Amino acid sequence: MIKKIMGVTLGAVLAVSAVSGAILTTSAAAGKGTEPAAPAAPVQTETQTAAEPDPNTDNELGAYLFVHFTGSEQNADDEQIYFSVSQDGGKWKTLNEGTPILRNDKGTRGVRDPHIVRSPDGSKFYLIATDLSIYNIHGDWGGSQTNGSKNIVVWESTDLVNWSDPWLSEIARENATCAWAPESIWDEEREAYMVYWASKTEEDWVHRVYRCYTEDFKTFTEPEVYIESRGSRIDTTFIKEGDTYYRFTKDEEKTYVYMEKSKSLSGEFEAVATYSINGASHTRYTGYEGPTVFKLNDADEWCLLLDHYGTGAGYEPFFTDNIAKGRFFAGAAFDFGDVKFRHGTVLPITNAEYRALTAAYGDQDGELVFALDFEDDLDGTGTLAETVHATAQGAPAYEDGALEGSKAIHLTKDNYVSIDGSVLKGKESFTISFYAKITGDLATSWLYFAAANDNDQVWQNEKYIGGLWKNGGGLEFERYNSNNIGRPAAAGATVAAGTWAHFVIVYYQNRTTLYVNGEMKQSVSSSVNISEMLGETPVFYLGRANWPGPEFADAYLDTFKIHDYALSAEKALALYKSDAGIQ
Repeated sequence: MIKKIMGVTLGAVLAVSAVSGAILTTSAAAGKGTEPAAPAAPVQTETQTAAEPDPNTDNELGAYLFVHFTGSEQNADDEQIYFSVSQDGGKWKTLNEGTPILRNDKGTRGVRDPHIVRSPDGSKFYLIATDLSIYNIHGDWGGSQTNGSKNIVVWESTDLVNWSDPWLSEIARENATCAWAPESIWDEEREAYMVYWASKTEEDWVHRVYRCYTEDFKTFTEPEVYIESRGSRIDTTFIKEGDTYYRFTKDEEKTYVYMEKSKSLSGEFEAVATYSINGASHTRYTGYEGPTVFKLNDADEWCLLLDHYGTGAGYEPFFTDNIAKGRFFAGAAFDFGDVKFRHGTVLPITNAEYRALTAAYGDQDGELVFALDFEDDLDGTGTLAETVHATAQGAPAYEDGALEGSKAIHLTKDNYVSIDGSVLKGKESFTISFYAKITGDLATSWLYFAAANDNDQVWQNEKYIGGLWKNGGGLEFERYNSNNIGRPAAAGATVAAGTWAHFVIVYYQNRTTLYVNGEMKQSVSSSVNISEMLGETPVFYLGRANWPGPEFADAYLDTFKIHDYALSAEKALALYKSDAGIQ
């Protein structure tokens, strides 16, 4: 029987919902600009909740993006770029199933301390980071400072979803031995980005903060000392409020973060005399680094995040309702889930940007919109019964399926299934799943294929998505656009011919993720927009592709399904267990 399943609601669209205590503010305790009753008194806090992003307020700041690395240098993936999002600034969801969004394949092949900046006109984003992998140099922290990279790693984007390939830019002095924790800020006086970072030099092996200027993050002015110091200084960050720049920097020797202010990025900075944490001097808060500071979208409050590396506790939030005075009080711990956030940046983002990120990389909910189980498809002629959404072409046979007592369709030359392609029309993300067994008799065996029309594909001008088995055991799930662009590596896995396996292929807006028997095998990025690629009247086949010939399959399919959203890793595993009858 061919089943068309519509209206099976699997849940409301997932958004990172506000939870009680997610962000705790300080205004109830200290009052606007007033001294706390006692320096060490505990802060009484109030709960702040966040509203769902409203499509009618697309351009309003309604969420946050945290760009960071993660882990503890235990594998190469820890030191790459992760994106996490939040609607209330306290409860965070790491996108892309907790895997890196961006990877550095240049220089050290690792990346740490990412910082993201929005251009003054809002048309671009630049993400820069330290070119460093402690994992790849086997934990050699000394060597990373005395023989490290002088480069920073740079990415560029216009929408936070589609990113350029990374490039390296050398910014440090000739006698420098590293370039750590780079950040940037738009300097209105210079009308250029001021890039600043910490370097040691062979002169005295002291970390100082340097700066240079750029308009494109490819060409830079000569580096100059920005923060002169006798002892090492690292991890500088800024926030501007009104006409004042507030600067936070780590004293590497005393291991605390101090605060300064100035009316100009090139002016004299002075200490903020009233800067304190929980009513006490900041000098008592040692073992902290990696500061990042941001303003709350819906309140006159600022959050200073400090990485309590001395205890391994990770980021701790501190809040103030008067950034000029800098009296910060601890709030409730942020909810980072199972991910250990490391030195990064929080960027307030619009509602539209939040939805775009979650559509491209997030965990969503939707419906199961199509299913074929092939259980009752035998009739007098052995053809697949015709329905609204699927039609057998030729005379495919039905044999034993993946599970005991089940049936599968045997797809061979001229015996395939045509499905109404409207099931994929307009979809930015969706999931295809099925059991498959390949005979191995054909060099190429197409399990499924979708394109904008039935015209023959042209090499280097192809435009389709499809899953195929290539002789030798490699299954590839391709996603190609035209003019030899948008040709990412296919998500793939090796399977043996003659054995059943369960496949879940998740098509995000800009990523394809493959699961085999519930286990994630590969996740690859792509610049191909599927809804644009498939157009208004897509064609969709099982066992056929419209390469000249056309090309067919010699394979068995069982339990074929389409969900109209991108399943998370947890849901992909649950789908496998459900299809396999695993309790």
